[in-house]
Amino acid sequence: MSEKSKFSIFKRSNGIYYIIFEQDGRKRWKSTGATVKTDAIKALTHLKELFRDKQQIITLLKFTTNFLSFAEGNYSRATVDFYRVALNHLIKMVGDIPLPFLTMQHLDHYKVKRLADVSAVTVNRELQALRASMNTAVSWKMLESNPFANMQQVKIPERQPEYFSREDFQKLISIIKENWLKEVIIFAVLTGMRRGEIVNLRWQDVDLRRKLIYIQSNPTFKTKQGKKRVIPMNEVVFNLLSSNYRRFTSEFVFHKNGFRIYDDYVTKKLKKYVTDAGLNDKLHFHSLRHTFASWLVQDGVSLYEVQKLLGHSNISVTQVYSHLQPETLHATVNKISILLN
Repeated sequence: MSEKSKFSIFKRSNGIYYIIFEQDGRKRWKSTGATVKTDAIKALTHLKELFRDKQQIITLLKFTTNFLSFAEGNYSRATVDFYRVALNHLIKMVGDIPLPFLTMQHLDHYKVKRLADVSAVTVNRELQALRASMNTAVSWKMLESNPFANMQQVKIPERQPEYFSREDFQKLISIIKENWLKEVIIFAVLTGMRRGEIVNLRWQDVDLRRKLIYIQSNPTFKTKQGKKRVIPMNEVVFNLLSSNYRRFTSEFVFHKNGFRIYDDYVTKKLKKYVTDAGLNDKLHFHSLRHTFASWLVQDGVSLYEVQKLLGHSNISVTQVYSHLQPETLHATVNKISILLN
């Protein structure tokens, strides 16, 4: 089949030019994103050059396989799971199309379909995962530009994070029978560490002399976005860890009979005790991290310091706790004074 018969362009009623393209005996189409014919011809020429140079056009399924293999070695399990869910749902919706054929229209369709099944928060996280994965495709030279670069997230009404009041927290730990679980929960609320960081914490990452905890990836655990951070211990955490270290029986700081505690197991155990204590059923393990931040802000700690302790890369993420400190701003504004006659 001649090159001329393989490709053609046409203009749809929306004013945008599209390329009709035959591959492996199947007719496909791709938006040029152009409303001017000369720009559309440039896009057509580029696609022809890919074939002329015999460069393989990677399909969405092939990219997904390669990307997830890469992600498993570089990101946490939870992050990889989000990438896997998002990419698999995208394949289900648009088919195994060539990667360069992806457009914002596909992402908008994805957004509408997923909102019928999951929360807006979950959809936004999946949209972020899809955009990030396409950034990798660009860096791998599989795409000239990210088709999802101009992604718009679903608007979500501002919602305050759920956290334990001091009274509810005391009520919770007073009914927990398992000592290991009680220690994990106390440790979580006093460090702000994530569930995965806690159950994977090893003694080699604990410096009792300097009272520091190092959060970092290892061969079996990946931190969020692969970032490292250092957590200072308060006296309660130091005493808890010092006591446990003296009866050292596992490489893991927190364990059950010497074995690592599974993430889902500790979550279900905590949820059961939240129910037994008659507390807000929206409280879950991640609420302990919110509690750490909320208590600090309520006690006058700056959002900047809380940001560093939580490991947030952007202060805007930490600002969700700002509503807890309006009264502490009085001392700040009172630093400005003038004399009135």
